[in-house]
Amino acid sequence: MATFRVNKSKNYTTINNTGLRDERLSWKAKGILAYILSLPDDWVFYMEEISTHAKDGIDSLRVGMKELKKYGYVRRFPVKNEKGKITNWETIIYEVPQVENPQMENPTLLSTKELSTNKQNINIQSSSSIFSFYENNFGILNTFIAESISQWVNDTSEELVQAAMERALKQQKKWNYAEGILKQWVNKNIRTLADVNAAEIEFKNKGRKGEKNNASVRKNSSFIEKYDFE
Repeated sequence: MATFRVNKSKNYTTINNTGLRDERLSWKAKGILAYILSLPDDWVFYMEEISTHAKDGIDSLRVGMKELKKYGYVRRFPVKNEKGKITNWETIIYEVPQVENPQMENPTLLSTKELSTNKQNINIQSSSSIFSFYENNFGILNTFIAESISQWVNDTSEELVQAAMERALKQQKKWNYAEGILKQWVNKNIRTLADVNAAEIEFKNKGRKGEKNNASVRKNSSFIEKYDFE
């Protein structure tokens, strides 16, 4: 059997071994955890940015982050302003898995430094622009929907979530309709706006060929309308 030895240099990081020894985690998840924990304690980054530091891309990073969340190494908390409105979500990365969600009592205008006092935590900040889009077009944003939106942004992208909302608005529907659209896109491996546009064009072209005698019915049809999301 081959023997492997470790040759360490001076450029090293000291972290808790719990995650690296956790046999529930894949090598992907362990690698992501180790990389994030090697960053400075007050480091704030975005999923899209950190995905550029490895060759397997954003989708692979999201899979690994989901795994870390499943086993308690990742927790998400809403950050509210002085009016109690959710402005964004903070994702905390832990060296040791959390058995239960720690309580945060109505955090108000939290800064990066305030969330980074525990040196075992790293922060991933979610953009608040998608929440503003929801509130400007759908109404009051509750915690349940905010968490759902935030999860979809992590699973797909902010631009794709907004595109689904825009299509729901055109049909005068609510968030559950937009979420149904997102589910269909994921099932069809539609990951970008370019994919959406291509799929809609393909759907319309097939409709024109197959239903020329029913043009009046299809006058306002779209790629989305053949699905029932209610």
